[in-house]
Amino acid sequence: MSSTSHTPPRLLILAMPVGTYTMIRLVPENGWGPAALVGALLLALVLWGPAALRAGAKKLAIRTAMKAKAAKAKEKEGEK
Repeated sequence: MSSTSHTPPRLLILAMPVGTYTMIRLVPENGWGPAALVGALLLALVLWGPAALRAGAKKLAIRTAMKAKAAKAKEKEGEK
């Protein structure tokens, strides 16, 4: 794969300016270390936040469906 055919992920294109801008704005007040940590945190939040929310919603839906199925089975068993 050549570098001319490489296209970075869309979220990375959005996340880099967020992390960089935050880091540059915080440097005069806090120094490079804390500013870099906050910038990296925001970068990670923009990159992986939506995926984490989708995964959490999917797990919650599965858990709710399993509980409903177990309640139905318990109800049927109680009728017999």
